[in-house]
Amino acid sequence: MKKLPDPQHFFSKAQEIQLGNKDKWVIFSDLHMGNGSSRDDFLPNSALFNSALYEYYIKNNFGLILNGDVEELHKFTFRSIYSKWKDTYRLFNVFAEKDRFYKTSGNHDSFLKTFPPKNYPYKLYDVLKISGLAYPMLIFHGHQFSSIYDQYNEISRIGIKYITKPLGIKNITRAHDSKKKHHVEKKIYLFSKQWKIISIIGHTHRPLFESLTKSEIIRFRIEYLLIEYGKAGESEKILIEKEIRSLKEELIEWQSRKNVELQSGIYEKDAIPLPCMFNSGTVIGKRGITSLEIEDGNIKLVHWFNKNTRKKYVDRENRKIQQIIPGSLCRLVLREASLTYVTDCIRLLS
Repeated sequence: MKKLPDPQHFFSKAQEIQLGNKDKWVIFSDLHMGNGSSRDDFLPNSALFNSALYEYYIKNNFGLILNGDVEELHKFTFRSIYSKWKDTYRLFNVFAEKDRFYKTSGNHDSFLKTFPPKNYPYKLYDVLKISGLAYPMLIFHGHQFSSIYDQYNEISRIGIKYITKPLGIKNITRAHDSKKKHHVEKKIYLFSKQWKIISIIGHTHRPLFESLTKSEIIRFRIEYLLIEYGKAGESEKILIEKEIRSLKEELIEWQSRKNVELQSGIYEKDAIPLPCMFNSGTVIGKRGITSLEIEDGNIKLVHWFNKNTRKKYVDRENRKIQQIIPGSLCRLVLREASLTYVTDCIRLLS
């Protein structure tokens, strides 16, 4: 693996955000907003996304961070995107008017930073730095760790716009390539571990919490339940058995996919994974939307879905599901940890 970047390269470009004890932020990545056509990846989850912003995050006084690839400028013009999604931009403006809105650039919307359209209302940042923690937290899209994107992003944009789009060929990105996805995550993980940085990224469309992927989280949860099972009463054992069976089925389904050997989030052999890397996932997932929330000193990985989300993707009997609008807007906290716990792990394990 090539030499990791110097962290000063990121710190020098970073816009600083001071984190107070009562501050609340939500981080979304990879909206890939288009023009509303069948090629617009944002379209299927657009109503769900807008509802989550309006019904939950605005009403609960969150700030909003959009971490790259918000507009899909490899396939569409900004004018056509803005024309279609004016209601979504109005929601962005609600946060911006309260000075609670930040937007970073990704590889699919970097054109907005290089050649911003006339009267473009938002400032675009390369990196955000959250201050007020024991170790710095950097929020950046993640494509910066892929040299091919830095060198050939414009060629990629032209190819998608004038070749793959007219032919109806699916846009191939890091999110569709397990090897490249794993490679980018590994570089960011090692960078974060070496310099004691908490990195929050997007780009790969894969939710990560404490540097762990879904399959690893399931395994750890099963191990925990097995320990609890021996101490539980009879009624509790029934519930634990049900959850273990459900998790086992989910793990088998996950492992049946291609390139399963690359699904590990442990990027070093024989090492305890350091909780230094988080990924908010994507807004355009088949299972719904994932986001990261920072609230009251905690960080949470959250899943948003509705009645249209396939049943196999959601345990609808989960008692922790929050029905914001029954059937139309459901919120589930998948993982949660205190930021003090995260920084203590970095201090003690790195």
